[in-house]
Amino acid sequence: MATVTLRDLRKSFGDTEVIKGIDLEIEDGKFCVLVGPSGCGKSTLLRMIAGLEDIDGGALSIGGEVMNDIAPAERGVSMVFQSYALYPHMTVYQNMSFGLKLAKESDETVEERVRNAAEILQITDLLDRKPKALSGGQRQRVAIGRAIVRDPKVFLFDEPLSNLDATLRVQMRLEISRLHRRLGTTMIHVTHDQVEAMTLADQIVVLNQGVVAQAGTPRDLYDRPANTFVAGFIGSPAMNLLDARVKGGSVVLEGTDARIEGVDAADRPDGPVTLGFRPEHAELRDDGDGLPFEVEVMEDLGDTCVLHGVLADGPQATLRIPAETALPARGDRMCVMPGDGRCHLFDRDSGQRI
Repeated sequence: MATVTLRDLRKSFGDTEVIKGIDLEIEDGKFCVLVGPSGCGKSTLLRMIAGLEDIDGGALSIGGEVMNDIAPAERGVSMVFQSYALYPHMTVYQNMSFGLKLAKESDETVEERVRNAAEILQITDLLDRKPKALSGGQRQRVAIGRAIVRDPKVFLFDEPLSNLDATLRVQMRLEISRLHRRLGTTMIHVTHDQVEAMTLADQIVVLNQGVVAQAGTPRDLYDRPANTFVAGFIGSPAMNLLDARVKGGSVVLEGTDARIEGVDAADRPDGPVTLGFRPEHAELRDDGDGLPFEVEVMEDLGDTCVLHGVLADGPQATLRIPAETALPARGDRMCVMPGDGRCHLFDRDSGQRI
């Protein structure tokens, strides 16, 4: 078993606490992605699991064994770095076999593991090359291969795709997903790219200022964000978050009389709330029954069109509509109803989901 368990985990640099009591369990064989803005603590947390950063408080367990004071090489983890961290003077074979030779594995074991990993990653024909003769995607495969040969309990990925171009990034996402299905090993992946998180993860952990804002499946976070931070972070374009007010069991946009349909607020006392709806969940109305939306900027993405503009002569909002729809131009006005029956309400003060 390689379940990874964090209990009240803490880390400080000087007087600054960057990991503030994280409780988390990553089940054996799951693919967990840590996401969040720069400085939220995701890479620090990964390095604590790897043993590259000391743990100041709490407990870290892998497979039921507390790892706080265990050396990195003895934790049963392998880490793939953003920079690949390959030895430039060594061939691909030598890079992949280096850790095994340090562990004094037999020549037969080294040969078998390197060849097997190279076959899995389709880099057998690159084993005699040096890193300078490889493309970015090939270097990343070598770095992953070096991790595979150690047969770890847990794979750790620290933004491994961030140095690749867009096309190669998509390809490597697929490769990593296939690798996870083939190996069935616990994987923990750090990224700032939420699309990467949504497509790879069994479990997403959203970090904000050293704490867990929400953890769950990609669908959980998309359909039921726990707070306005997660609502604004997960999804592209981001969820619209607008000031609104509950009034007599209905929700109206702040400063207007514009009533939002399909929001159940019958049991909610009158007062301020934050209304959330995703750009793709705005319903266009041909009958003129809806809220006016004036287009300021239009982004034609081929399959969809993203519209940025003003809703009900008040707040800024973003809509995403199918490309088959007659594309508007700047200054055009249309009638929309936010949410398409899928609006979210959050407490205005705490930001927590209502």
